[in-house]
Order: sequence, then C-alpha cells, then structure tokens
Amino acid sequence: MYPSHPASAERSKLLLFSILMAGSIAYVMEVFIGIGEGNRIDPLIWWFSILFPLLGHLIFPLLYFLGLLFGIYKVSGADGWWLDLGEAIAIAGLGYAIAEAIVIRQWRKKSREDERTRKALHIASNLATCLLIWGFGIWATSILVISMTCIEILLIHLAAFGIKLPGMKEWVENVGREGEMLGEGALYNALGILFTLGLLRDHPLAAIAVIIILAMGDGLATSIGSRYGRHKLPWNESKSVEGLIGFAVGAMGAFLAIPTAGTAAIVLLCSIIESLPLKVDDNILLPVAASLMYYLALR
Repeated sequence: MYPSHPASAERSKLLLFSILMAGSIAYVMEVFIGIGEGNRIDPLIWWFSILFPLLGHLIFPLLYFLGLLFGIYKVSGADGWWLDLGEAIAIAGLGYAIAEAIVIRQWRKKSREDERTRKALHIASNLATCLLIWGFGIWATSILVISMTCIEILLIHLAAFGIKLPGMKEWVENVGREGEMLGEGALYNALGILFTLGLLRDHPLAAIAVIIILAMGDGLATSIGSRYGRHKLPWNESKSVEGLIGFAVGAMGAFLAIPTAGTAAIVLLCSIIESLPLKVDDNILLPVAASLMYYLALR
C-alpha cells in the first residue's frame, strides 16, 4: 500500500532518497556529461523532487501550483523555456522512481494477467506522440505533452487523496496494476517523453527513435514474453529470452527515424537494460537511457 501520511517513516525515506537521487542525476548530467542549464533549472529539480513523495497529501496542491509558478518565473524569457521546465520535472520524476525502487520493499507492482489493453494504450499513445513530432515538430508537441503531464500529476494526486474520478473504476479494471498508484505507469511514461523532448529538442528524428524504442520495444517484449516466453534469462528469471528478442525486434522500429549503426547499438543496449532485474519503472528508465545515448552519439 502506498504510504498515506508524510510523517510515516516510509514516506520520509521516499522524500530523502528522492532529493538525493534527483540531485545526483542533475549533478552527473551537468558535470560528467556536460548536459544542463546550471542553476537555471537546478532549483526546480530540487522543488519537484520534494513534491513527488507528497502525492496524495493535503499540502500537495499548494506546493504544486507554487512550484509551477516558480518554475515558469525561473525559466521564462529563454527560448523553449517550457522544455526546460519539463526536463526539470522529468529529472525529479526519475529521482523519485529510483527512490521508490529503493525504499518501498513490502509491495511491488504486479503485472496484470491480461496486459493487452494496457500495452495497446502504451503503444498507441507513444506512436501518436511520434506522429505529432513528425507533423508539428518538437516545440509544438512539447507544449501539449507538458500541459497534459501537469494535469495528469494533479489527477493522480486527487486519486491518491481518495477522490473518486470519472473513469477511475474502468482504469483500475482494464489498465491499472496492483501495487501502483492510479495512473503511475502513464505518469512515468509522460515524464520519460518530457525528458526526451527536452534533451533532444534539436534532434526531432532522434526523439522519435527514442519514443519508438519505448513504445514498440516495451510493448512487444510484454506481448511476446507473456505468450511465448519459455526460456528464462539467467540474470532475471522474471523475464524470458523470447521477451528480450521481442523487445529488440520492436525497438528496431527506430530505424524508421534514424537508420544507422548507432541506432542498432542503442537498441542492443536498451534491450539489455530492459532485461535487467531493476525495480525502476522502465517507462521512464528506457527513454532517459536511450535519449542520453542518442545525445552523446549526435554531439
């Protein structure tokens, strides 16, 4: 069960690790990889790394709206400031995802017996984002994505707070997984895309390639692994050789955007990452990893 009170030991640990992880990620990106806007977005990363562990608490809406106002004030005036805001929220979200994997041990998310509806939505929504980038560009698409993500965060808070939302029952029955907050997987997916759009803002084809890897790779891995998976991976008994192959085949769709040897290498590395026994949600882990690899390859 998700901790319901900020004074609980579990939520306090989430808060601590979320701040530490988000700060560490921002530091590594800026110092060792040369990515980042320095002090321009760092305060936003710290702020939202505090906010995510407070989802479902009474004080969250006030801090959330203050954070958005502070974020807009901090980055406004620069070209593509909303991309900077989205990237800061995404980095904080990744830090929270890692904190969640470290702290919460008494429950884990369990896959549904029938993942078809969940994966169909996963593939369709991500491929729709690719079409938006192709048709309207990263800048226009990013405005839509960050707007929807900010609304989604608020809706997840309301659901975690105990407010019944229209469609909640249907979502839980057809899409949700046991052991996760309502809409948590979709939120991590959106944050992963925000990170991709922010980091690869000058490389729309690379952004499309990353999202295809997330959509088709993850989608086929689950579909093929659950249906045909017979041979367990030596390093992860919860996943199969067939699922790993399915991920690689689906992720090869990235060649439609960037048909290079570099894409093949990135698909191979993402296949390995996806197969590892990591507890961090792959909806955010995969696009972050793939985006960083494309960014470094295109420098």
